[in-house]
Amino acid sequence: MIVDVSNTIGKHKYKEEIKAEGLLKQMDKAGVDKAVINCYPESLDNDSIFNAINMYPDRFIGLYTVNPWDDNATNELELALSEKGFKGLYMNPIRHGYMLNEYELIYPILDICKKYSVPVWCYSAAEVFCSPIMFDKIATDYPEVNFILGRMGLQYDNASAVLIAKRHPNIYLETSSSMDFNTARAVRSAGVDKVLLGTGTPDAGYFELEIKKVENVLKDNPKGLKQVLGGNALRIFGLGEGK
Repeated sequence: MIVDVSNTIGKHKYKEEIKAEGLLKQMDKAGVDKAVINCYPESLDNDSIFNAINMYPDRFIGLYTVNPWDDNATNELELALSEKGFKGLYMNPIRHGYMLNEYELIYPILDICKKYSVPVWCYSAAEVFCSPIMFDKIATDYPEVNFILGRMGLQYDNASAVLIAKRHPNIYLETSSSMDFNTARAVRSAGVDKVLLGTGTPDAGYFELEIKKVENVLKDNPKGLKQVLGGNALRIFGLGEGK
């Protein structure tokens, strides 16, 4: 089974709306069974995610997006996780203008994720807002919460992302927008159990290219390939053992 943990749908002020049905067509063409979806962080169009996971519950896993600066962010997240069927949190510090060491701001949100035992997908790149090294304390303070490092440091800070994932059992690496050698480093150093297929489809990448990158890295490890392409994601999102 192929499970992609990084996909965007919904409305955007300047971009064409991405509809669930359009993403499904691309998934079917590429052989992707399930997609973890989030809205554009600028739009906070969580309604599109809610509609998609209710119309296609076997194909989509929804992440709820909040801006921690909003006064009602924790209440909205708790409602989404407890009553609306969302399975995790999407965070983008760059788009919402906060740093991952502003603990008073983000820890109330992470408390909700801990309460409901859901993972957190957070953009992580070589930026002062969300450099991979900034996950070190968060992972230590929230050992019960699984953190997915979106883009796993990109090209400039992938080595740090891999080091953090190797250090913490609750840190995972997502492969979208990465070069082949970065994915190879993640698999080699952090291990196949810590790497998740992410493609960023359709806003940052596309299924066929990103899947091929992972297949190239793990062409001699069919068991590991199965884990990265879907098994690890199934386990983290509570959909099975993923073996």
